[in-house]
Amino acid sequence: MSFSFLFKPVVGKLRQFIPYIFAILSIISVSSQAASSAVILQYHHVSDETPRITSVTPETFKKHINYLAENNFNVMPLVDVIEALRNKKALPERTVTITFDDAYLSIYTNAFPILREHGFPFTIFVTPTPVDKNYQKFLSWEQLREMTAAGATLANHTMSHVHSVEKLPGETKAQWLSRFRLDLELTEARIQEKTGHSVKMFAWTFGETTPELRATLDEMGYVGFGQQSGAAGEYSDFTRLPRFPMAGIYGVNDFAIKVKSKALPVTSQSPDSSLITQDNLKPVLELTLEKGDYQKKQLRCYASGQGELKVTWLDEGMTRLSTQANKPLPVGRTRYNCTAPSNSGRHYYWYSHAWLRLTDEGKALD
Repeated sequence: MSFSFLFKPVVGKLRQFIPYIFAILSIISVSSQAASSAVILQYHHVSDETPRITSVTPETFKKHINYLAENNFNVMPLVDVIEALRNKKALPERTVTITFDDAYLSIYTNAFPILREHGFPFTIFVTPTPVDKNYQKFLSWEQLREMTAAGATLANHTMSHVHSVEKLPGETKAQWLSRFRLDLELTEARIQEKTGHSVKMFAWTFGETTPELRATLDEMGYVGFGQQSGAAGEYSDFTRLPRFPMAGIYGVNDFAIKVKSKALPVTSQSPDSSLITQDNLKPVLELTLEKGDYQKKQLRCYASGQGELKVTWLDEGMTRLSTQANKPLPVGRTRYNCTAPSNSGRHYYWYSHAWLRLTDEGKALD
């Protein structure tokens, strides 16, 4: 005997709820992805007496930190954020981490008291040579140890802040990479000797790198950090994670927008390299995107000093796009920034690719 007639009314009622079930699942998926982002802030000097291009004033820095505190941002240690992202663990909404490059004295005199007042952790990427030589505007090892006791983390930024991308005259590729590897090892050993810290995190000097250097970094078990803007997410390249530079014109008027941003889910990009060749001064960038809580039709890309670029979608599903500079990129460092508003319009999804054009002699600009 068939009892199917008993189930037909139930099945019929369930069927009308199917669209709502899928909608709920979609929201859960989007929320999970949205929580897999963190904003990493990058500072150098916190002073009104240092070069503006690498500085924020103490007043601006205090405004930044107060904004994070007053708006309930989750300020986490960098090591914890990286562990969560690498293991695809959800992070709390509005997760931010604070970093400094080069170990300047103003971190201790102007930034540290503000951070300590709020109990915020932070990371300093240390260049040991000027610390060892007691340069006037740099921290001492004693000051660095005092800050680690209060929750700071110390990480690797090369021994002498060289341009890692540059080869020495007559140097082979193998010699160049070996020199980079040795510098990394010596720097890590010096920081560990003086402070006990060895977290195997490395910030690229000037934000410059190449695929060969990144492969070496990865082989050595390090996580790398660049200076291209955007939030970090589970799809990010862990040999050159993005950080929002906070200096000069950056991060003063649009700080709130940046700290609320999410990682645009870019699963692959072409080219993999940042280097611009002489015969390709208007490089094409192609990105492949995962689905997410962002408005694809509102995605826009921009180039440093050139304004908005044309975005071309390469497939009907709008999962692949290309963009290109309007005019040749200059010698030095430039970026393409691509952003898209969230479906709610409350924040932006952000991705940045750094470009590097060397001089004809193969040198990088400071």
